[in-house]
Amino acid sequence: MSDLEDYLNKLIRKKNIFREQSFENLKQVLVNLKIKKPNKLISITGTNGKGSTAEILSRVLAKNKYEVGLLTSPHLVKFNERIRINNENIDDSEMLNCLEEVDKLRDSKELNFYQIIAAAAFLFFSKKKLDVWILEVGLGGRLDPANYFDADISVITKIALDHENILGKGVENIGREKAGIFRTNQTVIFGEGSIPNSVLKIVEKLNVDLHKVDGTNIESAFFHKNSLGISKKIFELHFPEIDAKSELEKIDEFEFLGRNHLVLENLLLDVSHNSDSIENLKNFINKHYSAFKLNAIFTCNKEKQLPNILKPILNIIDDWYLPELNYPQIMKNIEIENYLVRKGKKVFCGYDISEINDIVNKTDKNTLFVAFGSFKLVGKFYEILNIKIENIK
Repeated sequence: MSDLEDYLNKLIRKKNIFREQSFENLKQVLVNLKIKKPNKLISITGTNGKGSTAEILSRVLAKNKYEVGLLTSPHLVKFNERIRINNENIDDSEMLNCLEEVDKLRDSKELNFYQIIAAAAFLFFSKKKLDVWILEVGLGGRLDPANYFDADISVITKIALDHENILGKGVENIGREKAGIFRTNQTVIFGEGSIPNSVLKIVEKLNVDLHKVDGTNIESAFFHKNSLGISKKIFELHFPEIDAKSELEKIDEFEFLGRNHLVLENLLLDVSHNSDSIENLKNFINKHYSAFKLNAIFTCNKEKQLPNILKPILNIIDDWYLPELNYPQIMKNIEIENYLVRKGKKVFCGYDISEINDIVNKTDKNTLFVAFGSFKLVGKFYEILNIKIENIK
């Protein structure tokens, strides 16, 4: 175990509790660290598509000679993937140095795990004097570390029912929490779906420059039209020297790990874990692999509602492999198995990732295995296949 892994293992024991006082402590930590924001800061929240939108913006801006810091989550294999500059992961020593600098401050003792990581990322970005920061906001917005800053651009990709135990019941409460990242006279982009009244009230109160984006006619094998449309609008409004349409039409030229990634002749990896992203996965399969027999390799977070997330893809896959993954946040296989059996599916349990990989290799190449539902599942396949995720090009 590396020094960084040991440090993170100790940190992760801190509870991720979103509290007002905890956020106040974070503010003081960031003041003491003398964090300086960049010329342009983009905060992205929403129920779906945050990571995809952030990824698109980061790739295109870096390609066009901007120095870009990206804070995102979760990761596939190494924690360093969450903090990147120009799509290169922070190295162990720099991350450890920043974490230790945060830890020296008295107010940091009250911070939760995610706040400590965010503070270290902000410190790292600040030291590098970057042009743009892209911050993927966590569950909500109002109490997220990114909300310490007055962003130039705030994005809500979409609002749907999710994490109601934390954000409140219904889209109005969820919208109110997410709109907590808005600032007076700021550019605000709202993507797919209806804008809740709670969000509109904050828009009116703060006099923000609101832009509603409903997709785009640009096609991508990797990304939903919502993320492409939002990115295009941001480029047009704040980076007019970039030919947004041309850049986004070429977005699939980049390598995107975990997004419709064919790693073997008959193994496709995708981190889709909600109904929208799984719908996108289904469309990709129908377009490129309609002649194949399909087998699923699946698991998901225990908070997910199986009927909701599996609805888009359930009818096109009959055989389901449920791997043994020892993570407390992962849903128990027996629960997934019971649901799939009730739906008339064949379910295979009791295999670890290595054993499933062996099954893939021994199966007729006209059968496509699709692994999806969890970053941890996809990350485990990258580990087994020894695919390095040091720097993403």
